[in-house]
Amino acid sequence: MMNTADLHYQEKGIDDLFRLLEREEAGMSYYSPYSFLRDTEPGKLCRETFIAPLRADITRGKLYAKLYDNEVGRTWIVWREPAWDSEYFRRRIIKIEFIMADHDNAAAAGSAIKRFTEEIAGNEGYVSVTIPCEDLFLVRVMSHTGFRLVETRLNYYFDSFDSATAPSDPVRWAERKDIPALKDVAVRMRNRFDRVHADPAFSPETADAYLGTFIEESVKGFADIVMVPDISGVRPFGFLAADFPVEVMGRRIAKLVLAAVDNSEYRGWLSKLLTAVIYQLKMKNTDILTTITQASNRPAIRTWEKAGFKLGFVTHVYTYSR
Repeated sequence: MMNTADLHYQEKGIDDLFRLLEREEAGMSYYSPYSFLRDTEPGKLCRETFIAPLRADITRGKLYAKLYDNEVGRTWIVWREPAWDSEYFRRRIIKIEFIMADHDNAAAAGSAIKRFTEEIAGNEGYVSVTIPCEDLFLVRVMSHTGFRLVETRLNYYFDSFDSATAPSDPVRWAERKDIPALKDVAVRMRNRFDRVHADPAFSPETADAYLGTFIEESVKGFADIVMVPDISGVRPFGFLAADFPVEVMGRRIAKLVLAAVDNSEYRGWLSKLLTAVIYQLKMKNTDILTTITQASNRPAIRTWEKAGFKLGFVTHVYTYSR
C-alpha cells in the first residue's frame, strides 16, 4: 500500500502527464482511435477522442496510472485490468492503454516498463499494449522490455454508405439456436494471424475456445448485429458481427466485431454478409464503418479493399508473459 507521500507523488505525476499531453496534442493525433478523420484539426481530434477520455477514465477509476522516474527522466504507464478476460483466461490480464516519457532514452523507458511488468504481472500475469506505428520512440523502447510483437494491425474504414444497397442474397439475423454451428465455424476457420492465435502465451486449444466464446457472446448481445447465410436446409456456415454506430466528432461511426466464413462449399459469402451488414448500418444512419485485420492476412485485406474500405492507420500489438 502507498504511503501518503507516494500517493501525493503519483497524483502530481498524473497532473504532469496531462500537462505534457496538452503541450504535445497536435503531434499525437495518431493516438486517437479515429485518426482517419483527417479533415478534423489534429489537436482537437487528439484532445477530444484520446486525452479527454483518458483523463475521465483515470478519474473514474476505470484506468490506473503509474509514474516511474530515474536520472534520465520520467515514464508514465496507464493501464486497465479487463475483468472478463482475467476470469476467462484464469490469469491476471493487464492491458496497457498508453505509455509516455518526457525524455528520449529508449533504454530508460524500457527499464520502467520492465519494472511495471515485474510488479504488476509477476510470474502468472499477461500484459498487452497496442502502439501506433508512428510512435517510433515507443517502437524502439519495446526492444528493451522483453515484450514480443504478435500482430501488426491494419485499421480500415468504409465511408461510402450512399452507394449501399439492400442484399440480394438470402441472409438473416443469427439466433441462439445457431450458436453451436457458429462456434464450430469460428474454430474451423480460425485466423492463425490474429492476436490470440499468434501469441505463444496461449495454446491453440485456448485460442480456439476463446473465439468460440466470442461469437457465442456476440449472438447473446455483445454485438448489436450478427448476420448469417439463410440457405434452406443448410445450417449457418459463416457469420459477420458488428456494433451499431456511436456519435464521434459529429459522425456516426460503427465497427465490425468478428467474422468467419467456411467457403469450402459456398464461395463469396463474406462479401455477401458484408453487404447485408452495411445495409443494416445504413438504416441506422451510419457515416463510417471500421474494421481491423492483420498485415499478414491477405485474403481479408483483399475482401475489405474490394468492398471499398480504405486504410486508416496501422498499429503494432506487443505482449508479455513468462
